Amino acid sequence: MASNKEGIVSGGIGFLSRATVQFLLFGVTIVATRQLSIEEFGSYALASLFLIVARALFYVGPYEYLLKTRLTPTLYATCLRANIILASVISCLLTLVYFVAFRIFDIYDVSRLIALLAPSIFLVAVTAWYEAVLLRDLRVRRYYLSTLIGDCIGAALAVFLLIKGYGVVSLVAQTYARLLILLALYAIGTTQRPTLGRGWVQVRDVFLWSKERYYAVLLNFTSTYGADLVLGILLSPAATGLYRASSRIVSTLTDLFAQPLQKISQTNLSARLVQEKSLGTSWLTMLSGVGAIGWAGLLTLGFLADDLVPLALGEKWTPAVPIVVSFCAIKSFMLLDAVTTSFLVCHDRQKQMLRVQIGVAAAVIGLSWFFAPFGPQNVAIAVGCATATMSLIYGFMVLKLSKAGTEAIFDMVKTSAPPVIGTFLALSFLDQMLPHLSREQAVIWGLFAAAVGSAIGAFIVRTRILTAIGSLGHLPEPKPSRATP
Repeated sequence: MASNKEGIVSGGIGFLSRATVQFLLFGVTIVATRQLSIEEFGSYALASLFLIVARALFYVGPYEYLLKTRLTPTLYATCLRANIILASVISCLLTLVYFVAFRIFDIYDVSRLIALLAPSIFLVAVTAWYEAVLLRDLRVRRYYLSTLIGDCIGAALAVFLLIKGYGVVSLVAQTYARLLILLALYAIGTTQRPTLGRGWVQVRDVFLWSKERYYAVLLNFTSTYGADLVLGILLSPAATGLYRASSRIVSTLTDLFAQPLQKISQTNLSARLVQEKSLGTSWLTMLSGVGAIGWAGLLTLGFLADDLVPLALGEKWTPAVPIVVSFCAIKSFMLLDAVTTSFLVCHDRQKQMLRVQIGVAAAVIGLSWFFAPFGPQNVAIAVGCATATMSLIYGFMVLKLSKAGTEAIFDMVKTSAPPVIGTFLALSFLDQMLPHLSREQAVIWGLFAAAVGSAIGAFIVRTRILTAIGSLGHLPEPKPSRATP
């Protein structure tokens, strides 16, 4: 009972924090789509792609190594030094991208935005290190409080500047404000202080362990954002803007569940590994409780997209509706990835993951290139099939490693299916009974029907869902790590 309560509290804090952040980020997206042209939004989307992959590199490798490795006198300093070295290399590469972007894209804004965003890489390097230190101490609640404050301030600044007419520079300011706030709050939240230490052998060992994870990030970037680049090159930044805005809408909902689930499962599984405890089939239990809510939410968004997208973003974004519906199906697999990738990394299966990602990345680029002339929706469907295949392969790998039998899988289905089925029945009934509602009424009544349907389904299996959410509880919180000399 105590374990379930701890899990519900930890999970509740994570999801509530993420819900607030996603609401704010969605608000920024709405203001940006209304204040910027589709081409301007697409230019920022293209420029930020290079920064997204650069930032992602700091949340694998040394980050994961610090979480899962037994404490040594040089562990913290070694991982920080690795991050600083990586930031220096990435800065040089972004300089090359800056010059190449002039030739690839038709407009100057892409290169200008890359130049403005590039210095933030060094802030990311230190912030990611602090985050790993905080999570190693299992201080997840403080982590979510810090991210909530940082994202709130960043979002507020972006909205203020957008309304004042500063254009895409407002989104750049949001990035720096968020990172600076996070850095300050993380530093306050831990006793560990940055130090680079001495010796290169340990840094080399960290990089050797990390290389497959770095390759994986690059390949995952290709799988996730390769279509954006292909659309920008073959069609226009406006096509990328349409595609990215659609993905952003669905990701706002998906990340609400996937990000806390991934962070909690990564922390929990890594802590169990350090303490030499069995990982078992806990990943399926964690997935079932979150999936019950997440999949019901994606189903609701898919049903209401025809009215919700133009109402939220403006009539000029109506062509995004079919792309949003396609992404709702695609993003549903992200919840599976949230637990399977953490499990595989804990078992040092980076090389096997890498082989899968190579195949998927090649498929994404090839399919995007082939389907781009047919429009963004066809690209989204084709890319979705490739990335869903990767998620299913990861799931199969984890099933084998965890030795999860049919009974464990069936238990997950029994927990997550009723809320999803309830949502589908409620929305279908509303569509049949009230087919001619206005746009605003359709969204309001649709959300109400979905909430009622999912609540009824969840009530039927309430004990299972509470147990599943309770599994998100962490091991006893250790004392904060002491600074190393």
